[in-house]
Amino acid sequence: MVEHIQFRDFQPSDAKVITFGEPGELLSRVGAPGAVIRVATWQGRIVGYAASWLAVVHRSRRFIDVVVAPDSRGHRIGTRLVEEIRARSHRPLATKAVEGSDAEAFILSLGGKAYATCPPLELPRRLFGRTREMLGGHDDVISAATLSPGEPEHLWSRYYEWVHEQWSPVDDTEEARAAVRSEAAELDLEHTSVALVDGQPAAVAFVFDDEGAPTVCAETVARDTPDGDEALARVISDVVSAAWRRGVRRLAFDGHQEDPHFGPLAAKLPLEGARLFLLELPLNAEGL
Repeated sequence: MVEHIQFRDFQPSDAKVITFGEPGELLSRVGAPGAVIRVATWQGRIVGYAASWLAVVHRSRRFIDVVVAPDSRGHRIGTRLVEEIRARSHRPLATKAVEGSDAEAFILSLGGKAYATCPPLELPRRLFGRTREMLGGHDDVISAATLSPGEPEHLWSRYYEWVHEQWSPVDDTEEARAAVRSEAAELDLEHTSVALVDGQPAAVAFVFDDEGAPTVCAETVARDTPDGDEALARVISDVVSAAWRRGVRRLAFDGHQEDPHFGPLAAKLPLEGARLFLLELPLNAEGL
């Protein structure tokens, strides 16, 4: 089978005949800046595809998604699709994979390495009490809704830029910075908690009221915030307490093992779930 596989660019009409994966997402990539979509065919049938694109916010890597039809796996089709994308890229390729998954094994087999790790990040309601006991009280914590207009959005942008700067920096364009600011419009300001040190914001637990479970992004407002560890513990304690009072069944945290304050704290909390790796494939010889 392998020697008869052919590769070509994706055509919008292909989405109607692909019977695996999520072909509808390919249509949304067509025409996007930097988009490259290749399909693998065998005897006229599409048996795999790879989509690659540049994100608006993070552009130091090119993201990739590879899918092979279940009945066509084991013939190096996925590997050759990656090679097709690599040959057209001047950036490393990046994707996400759950620890122990086939996707992780595939990327590692191609020489991929983790450049960031998301630790277990789910907190079920049955562990809210235990978490509050570990974190202690939450004095000098206010709701983001009490801040002056625009201040929560400013704090979000500051947090997002510094927490990514060392391993996946925000692209140096107004378009990228505007995309980060736009995310703040989705914040649940009433339940977003801000810890004060000497009357100034020191740490924030940003809350997004996502379907299924509120998502919490928590860190200090800057890398070198004085008393940052203690301030971070206070805002997380406050968010968990508020979630308990309003009957939330589960909190989903969003953070990284590499985050200087949240990472070490998350390792101590009774969080559940699998680790998620952000994986990078280096450039091929031509790309280098």
